[in-house]
Amino acid sequence: MKVMFRGIAMLCVLQLLFFTGTAHSQERDSATVGNHKILYGLHAGFSPNTVDLYSTQGGVAHALEEGNHTICTSGFRFAVIGEIPLNRHLSLRAMPGVSLFKSNWEPGNVSVPTSPSTDYKVESVCGELPVDVKFIAIRWGNLEPYLVSGLSYSFDFASLRNDSDDGSIQSLNAHGLRFSFGWGVDWYTRYLKIGFEFKAGYELLPPHTSGGDHTNPFYFHDSKGFYIGLNIEA
Repeated sequence: MKVMFRGIAMLCVLQLLFFTGTAHSQERDSATVGNHKILYGLHAGFSPNTVDLYSTQGGVAHALEEGNHTICTSGFRFAVIGEIPLNRHLSLRAMPGVSLFKSNWEPGNVSVPTSPSTDYKVESVCGELPVDVKFIAIRWGNLEPYLVSGLSYSFDFASLRNDSDDGSIQSLNAHGLRFSFGWGVDWYTRYLKIGFEFKAGYELLPPHTSGGDHTNPFYFHDSKGFYIGLNIEA
């Protein structure tokens, strides 16, 4: 687990160094952020997710039909931003980053052996690459509202583990693909663009339940989630 977190941290640092170096080397049309050809920045946000729980029978994962089969998990997301304005009302944005969430779950009346613990941990550490299109409205002074929609590919690093001796529940799918849409507002200063954003996301890939290779007692699958975040670009 420590090696995994070190790898994720190194990935984020390398991404940040790449974007920072590129930002310093690009040519600017003007000192104001609104005239930059490419915008770079950072994102931090809160991301509660809804997950569906599955139990294993004969190596095949089955959706729970009793007890708490759907729970809400709280998480956080950190990313770097690269945004290319295409015209006055349209821009293309990529936000590679890392998403983490964790929650506790008690099986309750589920008639499945709960060894090694009756208090399971639903947790995930994902690398994500969202690509969004921003539809920008007319600017009101220094404020610029917008709509945003796109796709996000994710890979669950926790799924690389081969056991769950500590009672953690792994994801059914190592790979994920989400469709998201939402709205936000950007506030322009001379050198920075500060944005507040709200998005809803829905998982497009079905859960991988067959194959007979499920050895843990429980698994989870993302269904939908929400994102509330702060963006800072320059």
